[in-house]
Amino acid sequence: MKQKPLLLFTLVVLFSGCASKMTPLPESLPIESARNWEVSDLKLLSKNIIAMDQSTELQQYITQVLNNNPDLKSLSATAKAASYNIKIANAENRPRADLNLTGSRNKDILKEIGNAVSLGMDVSWTLDLWGKLSDDADAAQHLADKSQYDLQQLRRVLIIQAARLWIEYRGYAKAEKYLIDLNRIQADLVNYYQDAYQAGLIPFSYYQGAFQVGLVPYEFFLDAKNSQKRSQSRLREIQLEKLMVLQLMNTLRGRSPAAELFVGDDFIPIHLVALESDIPATALVNRPDIQAAFSEMRAFRRLESAAHKALLPQINLTASTSKSGATLEKALRGDLVWQLIGGLTQPLFNSAQIKATAKQKSAESEALWWQYQNTVLKAMREVENAMAIDNLLSWRIDQKQAEFSGSEKKLSSAEERFIDGNLSLSDYFLIKIERIESLIELNDSEVRYLKN
Repeated sequence: MKQKPLLLFTLVVLFSGCASKMTPLPESLPIESARNWEVSDLKLLSKNIIAMDQSTELQQYITQVLNNNPDLKSLSATAKAASYNIKIANAENRPRADLNLTGSRNKDILKEIGNAVSLGMDVSWTLDLWGKLSDDADAAQHLADKSQYDLQQLRRVLIIQAARLWIEYRGYAKAEKYLIDLNRIQADLVNYYQDAYQAGLIPFSYYQGAFQVGLVPYEFFLDAKNSQKRSQSRLREIQLEKLMVLQLMNTLRGRSPAAELFVGDDFIPIHLVALESDIPATALVNRPDIQAAFSEMRAFRRLESAAHKALLPQINLTASTSKSGATLEKALRGDLVWQLIGGLTQPLFNSAQIKATAKQKSAESEALWWQYQNTVLKAMREVENAMAIDNLLSWRIDQKQAEFSGSEKKLSSAEERFIDGNLSLSDYFLIKIERIESLIELNDSEVRYLKN
């Protein structure tokens, strides 16, 4: 009778234990959906982000990047490893069986040798009474989803980065060509001023182009020389920038910076990304970076729940069957012996550690919730900024196109006047320089628009 109170006390301790000190699981923080909003003239990143079918060379380069980029390869392997964690976590919630075959040989004090062989199977199963193992499995699933979304997001980023580098390289190539023409015309202008200065010829009315005899102002010659030097400096800078972009394009596709890369003269459409009249809030929420943050937040919510449930008692079932004999043949013919054991485990002396772990997971879960909110806000800001910049750059292209059209008409009129002898050669050169400068500015505006 005296043992009954002791047994009852032991059972109470086992079932209560740390569970009596378990803090209540915090309520889930609310997850607000993105507001319903619409914008116009927005570059919507759909599955077909870039209209690569309009540029075969660009399509080939992006394919090389997606097939050989080291970061993408590494993240792909990480996502593959995360998918195996799902199977590992789910296996914890199922029975485990081990087949055992043991043999022993011993000699007793009388120097008699004895042999023993045992063949059996052990089965163990942890009952998931409180859902702790299920929480671990759900967390593994959400983390695997996050890895897939991270992989998808990186693919999109690489596609955009590759397209931007391609556009930037082509823009530098065009600018280099225009600057070479500009240097050639400026060299002709410098030579003309030098010859005119030596011969005593002067455009008397500089802007009206009346070509008369006199002394050439020396500052005309100096201005032309300085302008030529500035153009030569710009050309060197463009060539350096072009080389640096080419090196970055090579490293992006997993090649040496000095590797050769063919970049031809394929036409690049002004609209690499299709324009949409509006974009619903769901399109923003479905962005891979937002989904990755959401999956990570949900994973840590499940890990938080599992950490709190670690304070509860766990029931383990173990079953074993075996046959034994002096030899393997006798063991196989022997009688089957089985055993079933039920166990109850309850943490007692490490309650502080388990409670601290649970609180740590709660804090991490809250931090990830705020990170998710920040990711959504950043995505909304990126979309709205892209819309504003797109409108500005589009307007700037229209302005530069109008300026270039005006310079084209001015050059056409100047050619007629020069042929008729009503325009000096120096003024004709200056008008040609003005046209190329306008063309360079238009090319720069188009590159900026495409990179956006």
